[in-house]
Amino acid sequence: MTPGGDPARAIVVRVSGPTATVCIDGVLREARVDRRLPGRPAVAGDRVRARAEGDDLVVVEIRPRRTLLERGDGWERRARPLAANADLLLITASVVDPPLRPGLLDRYLVAAEVGGLAAALVVTKSDLPHDREELASVAERYRALGYPVVVGSAHETGTVESVRALIAGGLAILAGHSGVGKSTLTAALTGVDRATGAVSERAGTGRHTTTDPRLIPLPGAGAVIDTAGVRTFHLPRMERADLERGFREIHAASVDCRFRGCAHDGDAGCAVAPRVDPGRVASYRKLLHDLG
Repeated sequence: MTPGGDPARAIVVRVSGPTATVCIDGVLREARVDRRLPGRPAVAGDRVRARAEGDDLVVVEIRPRRTLLERGDGWERRARPLAANADLLLITASVVDPPLRPGLLDRYLVAAEVGGLAAALVVTKSDLPHDREELASVAERYRALGYPVVVGSAHETGTVESVRALIAGGLAILAGHSGVGKSTLTAALTGVDRATGAVSERAGTGRHTTTDPRLIPLPGAGAVIDTAGVRTFHLPRMERADLERGFREIHAASVDCRFRGCAHDGDAGCAVAPRVDPGRVASYRKLLHDLG
């Protein structure tokens, strides 16, 4: 153990199967994850307690999580934790190649709201030919809800610095569709190529990490948890009230609905449909249907 290092204050940088890279007082260590770990699996951003067992370090406890990003796994949509204790979810999309998908944005926003995370949108590839009116409409939809929206290119310094300002020295999760330039943005923010993993103190070599969420510090202050791009993002099973809470404007308007348990489908007495963007209402109804 590094002199002065306190294994009770370890932070998970990444997890790969039965092992984890943890940071203890600024030093990266490889640790084994106890198979009986309560609340497992551990994820990037977790604050954990580890103990020495001979020459090994073993993660034996996950501290209470302040925030949590989860996705639905398998046909049962079992809740699968992706990252913990972040302040902000940066949902990264692109205007084209792949096209902007508001439905995917809405699913991530629900996950953020339910998990206690602030959220912002980063829309890349605005330097490519695109429908400017459509982009402006989508951006305004989310800005009107109070979500910051950055539009630009992951290759532009101005865009990168705008994203850095959103992080503001905190811990942010970068997530989104494959191919939107998230890896380019991560590298520009951190100076670290995501293709090279954390350096093992024992082996002294980098490791390839294509899919494991990974915590990377920013120069100066703050950090990001970089997650692999996805083709889709499913929400875990949740109660209808939680889904509604994930649509902040629907949740706010619903208090004025005439009937308790209103389905917000335009029936008489519904306060939601007349006051909420139709695209967001349609997205809510689709997710409600998907939850069964």
